[in-house]
Amino acid sequence: MATKSKTKIYFWIKLDENFFKNLAIKNLRKTVTGGDTLVIIYQQMLLSSLANNGVIYYEGTLQDIAQEIALNLDEKLDDVRLAIDYFQKAGLLQIGDDGSAEMLQVPMLIGQETNWNKYKREKKLENFQPTSNQLPNSSNQAPTEIESESDIDIEKEINKDDDVGKNSLQSLSDFFSNNFHPISQRELEQLREFVNDSSYEMVRLALEIAVDNNARTIKYVRSIIVNWENNNIKTPENYHAFEAERKRKFASNNQKNFQQQKPVKKVPEWTDEGRLIKAGVDTTGMTQNEMYKLVGEMGLHNG
Repeated sequence: MATKSKTKIYFWIKLDENFFKNLAIKNLRKTVTGGDTLVIIYQQMLLSSLANNGVIYYEGTLQDIAQEIALNLDEKLDDVRLAIDYFQKAGLLQIGDDGSAEMLQVPMLIGQETNWNKYKREKKLENFQPTSNQLPNSSNQAPTEIESESDIDIEKEINKDDDVGKNSLQSLSDFFSNNFHPISQRELEQLREFVNDSSYEMVRLALEIAVDNNARTIKYVRSIIVNWENNNIKTPENYHAFEAERKRKFASNNQKNFQQQKPVKKVPEWTDEGRLIKAGVDTTGMTQNEMYKLVGEMGLHNG
């Protein structure tokens, strides 16, 4: 009795042409000793997560996911820990409650095909004998690439809700991918929630402020929107009026207290206090621990 061979599925990464232009990648390669090695480890982790749609599951065999990844990739444990820490802060990797690593870029980069489609594509390429500069006709072309389930889901998320608006959500998604990093399914859903809770214009404004402050994380965008909700800021006009009034009061107070005012302490921008001040937070009376915690909550550690 003949046995039917089991279908295999081959996965691959569709590496974006701007991968090495991503600010997180460029910063890592230029400012961190051994940064190129960490980028390679990150790419290996992307590949390792393909079969599970971007997740590297923690099996519990070793002490943590870093040790298991280092063993599987034959890389140094210290390098793997550095890579995980860096890409977590950059918003490209997330460690779940179960200890597994979720590679947030993968849903946007994944491609796949069955072993039968792979065989047919390779055979057609073998049989194609070009006699001119013409492209192969439709019978000789490789099969169209199969869209990944995540790609389809993201398209559905963008198209299905008329209340949000197809063009609005698509525009926000494009802006995020071009100025932050390739957007993940989770981040797209969060943008949709932000729009539902406020408006397209306010979410776009929050994204632009995050870029201006070089705090390109979804956490920071959320903190801006929450702050607006607390201050009843619902339109761009409300925001600009609020900012104008805040600056006016600040200037007025400075004028009144100029004689008594102590010299302003100069704080380096790379410190926690410097990052908070740049983001418009009053750090007066805050302890170092409080500032460190707030910087983490606002996603400013990678700024």
